[in-house]
Amino acid sequence: MSGGREPDSDELVSALVRVCPDLIAVVDGLGALKYTSPAAESMLGYRDGELVGTSAFDLVHPIDQVGALEGFASTLSSSDSRALPLLVRLRHADGTWLETEIIGTNHVDHPELEGMVLSIRDVSGSMRTEGALRDSEERYRLIVELAREGICVVDGIGNTTFANRALAELLGTTVNELLGGSLFDFICDEDRPRAQARINGVGDETLDEEDLGLVTLDGRLVWARLRSSAVWRHDGTYLGAIVFVTDVTERRELEQRLAEEARRDPLTGVANRKELFEVLSPILEQGTLTAALYVALDGFKDVNDRFGHTLGDDLLCNVASRLRAAIRSIDTVARVGGDEFVVICRDLESTDEAVAIATRVRETIERPFGLTVGPVRIDSSIGIAFGRLTDADSLLARADQALYRAKRKGRGRIEITYEDEAA
Repeated sequence: MSGGREPDSDELVSALVRVCPDLIAVVDGLGALKYTSPAAESMLGYRDGELVGTSAFDLVHPIDQVGALEGFASTLSSSDSRALPLLVRLRHADGTWLETEIIGTNHVDHPELEGMVLSIRDVSGSMRTEGALRDSEERYRLIVELAREGICVVDGIGNTTFANRALAELLGTTVNELLGGSLFDFICDEDRPRAQARINGVGDETLDEEDLGLVTLDGRLVWARLRSSAVWRHDGTYLGAIVFVTDVTERRELEQRLAEEARRDPLTGVANRKELFEVLSPILEQGTLTAALYVALDGFKDVNDRFGHTLGDDLLCNVASRLRAAIRSIDTVARVGGDEFVVICRDLESTDEAVAIATRVRETIERPFGLTVGPVRIDSSIGIAFGRLTDADSLLARADQALYRAKRKGRGRIEITYEDEAA
């Protein structure tokens, strides 16, 4: 220091005690207070000297008194005066309770102190912080446990270190059975490499979300969307990942059903024009002999006008069913108009094979249909076109032309065009 005398040690100690935010107290062997530092007022609201002569245990919350007495007795019985911290609530002068941490040291044999020295620190702020942290952790735990989405934590090699109930239920197992096992064991063989790249790919952000197949413990296939977030140590070491598993089975089935419906005739269930071209174009690219049978129902309009659209719809459904039965398993039938169908015959050995299929189709349609109004008869006209390495539009156009000729010549006929662009 400069500009004054150096303080002696007693003055320095006295000054430190006055400014110290912690309460320093001395109690005798029975627990009576012999001294309290000025912090007794700032911390607990008691005036200087007000507590001297009272029992320190009178300040202790009733619930904490047993622990305080045990700590007091333990410290008095210890000759090495080791500091043993104790959390105790002390009564404030206003009647409230203050969370404190007390460290007592045994100085009973000290000629000047002759008692136990207590260092009392206000820890109410940190206790509130710790309590808030515990509350926060409990809230997040409940959120994770009650989440409908599967959540797990995996280590660096994919072993599960944490899993919530939703994930266990999705996989048909229990949380305990998941812990220590590998999440990848539940992923389909063909999807497993992608899942490993996603979870263990050290945060590769280029991986798009996609549906992966999971096989449950009882063998069911479910579809899930996996999202993961890598966990790193401060030094850059990869520790594992938090993985979110969303069950998308119902959504995927709906998407597949909608996609299927978009390619199907809603009334008869056979292919529609969109699927017809999707099927036909790749077949023609293969260069094998292919035939398009354009089928129109003769007499359908009369039935529809006479008995109504409901019975007409029933008749169309019955026709579609008979068409499927008359063709080969590799052939495709599609409805392309109100009473018009197209049959695609692929990989034919000869043109005669397609003619034989067309003959079966016409014969099966001309048989009576048993409807609610009784037996109903119709016939069909069929135009056939053949092609190799041609385009779908051209093949169907030539089949339509052959159908037009069949209708002009009378009902119940089969007309053929042998024109082939590859010839």
